[in-house]
Order: sequence, then C-alpha cells, then structure tokens
Amino acid sequence: LRGGAVRGERSSASPSRRSVAAMPPRAISIKVAREEDLSSHIGNDGFYFDLVDFDRVRAFQIPDNTTMSRLKEEIAVEFSIPSQFQRLWLFCKRQNGTWRPVRPFSTEENNLSMTSLHKLLSRTFLFLNPDGVKLFLEVLNDSSPQNLSNDDGLVFLKLYDPEQTQIRYIGMLFVKASSRPSDILPKLRSLAGFCADEEMELYEEIKFEPSAMCEAIDANITFSESQVPLCCKYLQLRAFLNEKFRLGMGISFATRKARSL
Repeated sequence: LRGGAVRGERSSASPSRRSVAAMPPRAISIKVAREEDLSSHIGNDGFYFDLVDFDRVRAFQIPDNTTMSRLKEEIAVEFSIPSQFQRLWLFCKRQNGTWRPVRPFSTEENNLSMTSLHKLLSRTFLFLNPDGVKLFLEVLNDSSPQNLSNDDGLVFLKLYDPEQTQIRYIGMLFVKASSRPSDILPKLRSLAGFCADEEMELYEEIKFEPSAMCEAIDANITFSESQVPLCCKYLQLRAFLNEKFRLGMGISFATRKARSL
C-alpha cells in the first residue's frame, strides 16, 4: 500500500510538471528598420524629426525563446542579406519621445533568447519597449569597422533643402567620440553634393513639440564634448540634420549648412 501511495502521488504530480514544461513560448514582435526605411520615411508625410516610422517597417512575430542567431537567419531569408553581413542595433525610446539606436548586440548576445536579452537590457535601458523589440539592421561591407568600442559612434545624416522645402536621409558614418565634427566635414559636403569650401554649422536635435528645436554644436570640439546651449528652429535654412549615437548612449546632434535664401 505504501508503495502504491507513493506511485499515486508521483503520478498526480507528473501532469502538472509536464504542463509547465510544455507551455508554448509567447510570441513577441521584432521590428527591424533598415537604411531603406530611413530613406523612404524621412521627409515624407510630415516625418522629419525622428529616424524611422516603426509602424511601416518589417515586423517578425517569433517565439520569445528564439535566439538572436535564429532571428538573423530569418532576416537573411526576408531581406536576402547573409547573417555574417548583419549587425543589429538596439533601438530605445528617449524622453523626448523619439527612438534611437543605442548600441549593437555583442557576439555573446547572439546566443541568448529574446526573453533573456529583454531582461538583460531592461536593467540598463529604462525606455526599452516592453511589448517587443525594435532593431536597426546595419549591412556590413569591406569598409565597416569590425570591432566597435565605446569610442565608436554611428552617425545618421539628414539634409534639409529650403529651395525644395524638403528634408531627406543621405547616409550614415562611423566616427570616434574623441574626434571632432570638423574632421568629417569633407565627407558631409561630399554626401550632400556641396562645394568643398562651403561652411557648415552643427546642431543637436532637442525636441519636436510644440515646435522642432535644435542646439548648436562647435565643430572644433570633440563629439563627446559638444554641449552648446544655443537653441534654434532647424527648418529655416538649408541644413544637415545628423543623429549620432555613441555605444551605450543616446547622444544626437544635427549639422546645418547656413546659406542665404
């Protein structure tokens, strides 16, 4: 009888244990923005201040136990970009309501599940989206830096043209936080199609409500030191609008080409 009682207790407990183990994973939404999305969104339908409209990017519905490596395989199929040429950046929401890439995922994080990643990142990034994950897909090429450090920053460039009353995305660059904006002015002029001797003024985007405002930046001090308190509306003159992100930080700035209209 004693043995039968023990067998009965084990038998009644087993279904409960099996039901916990067999619980299906929860589906989560992974939204992946690409440069193509930035190009098509910025300047269209009144979209100026932020980088991308996440309601219009590709969303992946995947189990929360899916690893980053497995997600890259799905991205490879969807966008025809092999996994080895993908670098995924985490988007987080800032206090001004905009979404910005804050850092790329490490090699070690590629083997973590979405649930584990979310718990890990929530400890650091207070504005992480609780209902899903928003990512930026950087497509690697021969000129892409391979081993990023805290001194590396990814720069997104916007150009505003008052003659066309149009703002558009024109590309991205990697910079060193210890370098100066003046160091990349030749590249900025080239991307914008400006003459080599045209002057450029730099601004940081601050807010877009109730009106868009930005803060001037000295091109001769380092990116990490750029803290100029002058505010202005940024849609008045021909302008570069530039979003810059150091790893682990949400720093942004804007560049503007000042010229008579």
